[in-house]
Amino acid sequence: MGRRLPPCRSFSVVSQEFACPYTVRRSARARHVRFVVSSDGLAVVVPNRFCVSRDLPPLLEEKKDWIAGALEKVAARVQQKADTSGVPDVVALPSLEEQWRVTFAPLANERLTEGDGVLVLTSDFSENEAIAALNRWLRVKARARLPELLDEEARRYLFSYSGVAVKEHKSRWGSCSSKGNINLNSRLLFLPPCLTRHVLLHELCHLREMNHSKDFHCLLDSVDPDAKKHAAQLRQAWSFVPGWALR
Repeated sequence: MGRRLPPCRSFSVVSQEFACPYTVRRSARARHVRFVVSSDGLAVVVPNRFCVSRDLPPLLEEKKDWIAGALEKVAARVQQKADTSGVPDVVALPSLEEQWRVTFAPLANERLTEGDGVLVLTSDFSENEAIAALNRWLRVKARARLPELLDEEARRYLFSYSGVAVKEHKSRWGSCSSKGNINLNSRLLFLPPCLTRHVLLHELCHLREMNHSKDFHCLLDSVDPDAKKHAAQLRQAWSFVPGWALR
């Protein structure tokens, strides 16, 4: 039998180098230090033999800008959820340059219908049911339109990808696998067109450069001359997503 590993422990401390409360969690499976930011705050997962008092403060200092940005992003999303005032009167989709007015009416066979810029929800919906219906509609809309936008950019700049999927990621706007499959966040529809296009081009560039090297950024700059500005704006882009769409 192998040596029994010590039990995992959790405790809260404050680093002198980084004034942020955090929880340390030891893991027998961990091979490297991992920082996890959620609505509960910052958690640091460390290997069992890692010396917290000696080796963690320098890592916190090194990662402090990323941690601060991640905490701000989580706080903004929590506030969005808290600020939601129920079913929206209007659903704006800037990426598609569309705006839909939301109304209620008795519906015989459908629970949600659309036409002429109006989304009609059945009048017997509760608030939660109405919001769930709007989120289902948003997913359908995103799965139909985002691949079209991606294909348009791919054709323009001669990129070739294997497939595309639209999902509801909690933190990423998009990703690209080594097999050439691209994943896009359905909530991209709430972003300004320039930021949505930036995400699409970012993932398409990964088809040729599967990293964030100098070559990758040169390629991205060649197709999106304002890439640096758009990347900076994207860090605050969750503020464009309405609270009801985060439920």
